[in-house]
This record gives sequence, structure tokens and C-alpha cells, in this order.
Amino acid sequence: MSADLEGKVVLVTGAASGLGAATVHDVLACGGRVVAMDLSRDVMALAGERVMPVVGDAADERQVLAAVRAGEDGFARVNGAVAAAGITRAGTVDSMDMDTWNEVLRVNLTSVFLLAKACLPAFRRAGGGALVAVASQVGLVGYPENVAYCAAKAGVINLVRAIAVDERGSGVRAVAVCPGPVDTPMLREGFAQTGESYELAASRVPLGRVAKPEEISGTICFLLSDQAAFVTGTAWTVDGGYTAH
Repeated sequence: MSADLEGKVVLVTGAASGLGAATVHDVLACGGRVVAMDLSRDVMALAGERVMPVVGDAADERQVLAAVRAGEDGFARVNGAVAAAGITRAGTVDSMDMDTWNEVLRVNLTSVFLLAKACLPAFRRAGGGALVAVASQVGLVGYPENVAYCAAKAGVINLVRAIAVDERGSGVRAVAVCPGPVDTPMLREGFAQTGESYELAASRVPLGRVAKPEEISGTICFLLSDQAAFVTGTAWTVDGGYTAH
């Protein structure tokens, strides 16, 4: 069943590549409009009648708020948001320095807080809305040499739970999506840091492979839609069975 996003204006962070780019594509395919935000100027290539590209830092409060205002000015509303910006940096408690720890939490967790802080008032002005935050299966279980990433993604999961509770009765929903390994530039960057491979990643997944970005973005679009109107404060695991064992 395809999600219906007619009338939805969705701000997507990390929109220039990977899961963010797949989400932009799917929101458009489902009839929605997009404010596409990314630190890379590559996001400008997405410009179109239904896409407003914004070059900006998802972990900078002023820049995120400016993107929301641009969406309201250009499309009259913002009633959906997807926090897809993220980085990965390998390391254990012993090996990771404070600068790296802070960078991973800033991009993966603080950016979700700032997106919510900027978007929730816009959602209320629009009569309701949905925040979908990209967490990870490693927000639910541990993973070798990824202490900061695991901590940040676990934080994202409980952040959306807290938002859902605080927004009771407002028409605002907040949900986390927990993908398993997805074939994106960030996964390949992680492989370069840890020496892993597609084969090793796939061996940890009962379905025997890593996901395609569109297999996750389709779930995100459903959660943004009114078809998921009773879904809030939870973590949707789309991990090929990774956390089943």
C-alpha cells in the first residue's frame, strides 16, 4: 500500500544522499512537497517545483529554524519532518576522544532535538504533523567499536518517546525508525573505519543482506502519512531481523 502524502510539506535533513535522498524521492512520489536540507551543496541539484533545497547544518539551531520558516513561506506550511542527517565514527570508550564523542552526538542526537524544537510549533500552526527520526538497530542493541553512535541512536529513540508524551492531544506525532545496515555512503564510510564488509554485515542479518535505502524510506513515508495516525512514541524496527537474535 502506497502512502498518501498529498498536502504534506516535509522537511528532510541529510537530504543530499543516502537515506535522506531516498526519502525525498519517495515523499515526492507519494504526492508531498519537500524542504530538502543538507550541509552539502549537492542538495541544490534537487531543486524543483515541489522541492526547496536549503544548504545548512542540521545541528545549528538558527539554520534549522530558518529552513522551517522558508518552508512555511514557500509552501504555506510544514507538517512533516524527517531527521536523516547522521555520521558514524568508530571507537570504544577507551579509544574515543571527547571531540569525536561530541561530534557524533551533535550530528546524530542534538540535530533531532533541534529539528523537533523548530518544527513542532510549525506542526501546531498547521493543525498537526509528524516527526520521523532515523535511529538505528544499534540504538536497541550494542555494536562493536561504535560507542558514541550506539549511545546517540538510543537517545533518539527515547527522545521521540518523550516528545510523544509531551505532545499528547496536540495532533503532533513523533516516531523513530530503526534500520539495520543500509547500503548508503555512511555505511561504506563505516566499513572503511572498522574494516568490515558487505559480507560481514549481511551475515548478521537473518534475511542475509543489507537493505536498500528505498526499503527504509517507504516505511518513513507511511509513518508521515495519515494512514499512521495512531502511531506515535514508538520505534519501528526495519532491520531484516537483526535484533531478533
